[in-house]
Amino acid sequence: MDEKSRSKWDEYTIHKEKMFSSSHTSFCPWIIINANNKLIMRLESMRYVLNLFDYDGKTDERLRLLPDPNTVQRYHRSVIQLDR
Repeated sequence: MDEKSRSKWDEYTIHKEKMFSSSHTSFCPWIIINANNKLIMRLESMRYVLNLFDYDGKTDERLRLLPDPNTVQRYHRSVIQLDR
């Protein structure tokens, strides 16, 4: 990140939260993947998507297909009003 973008981080965050809050629905929710490691992020994203569908072999006990709940989370609106 460059210095100018760092100085606007709080403003970016406000706009991001407004976007999430205004477009998040129970039919089409935002899903947040909290990961700094790209490999983990991709694997947990795939686990989340695969868990949504039924397919042969899904119930195989040797595989863990449930996403890590500490990494994959549903977006929740903030109780704090972000309007300026």
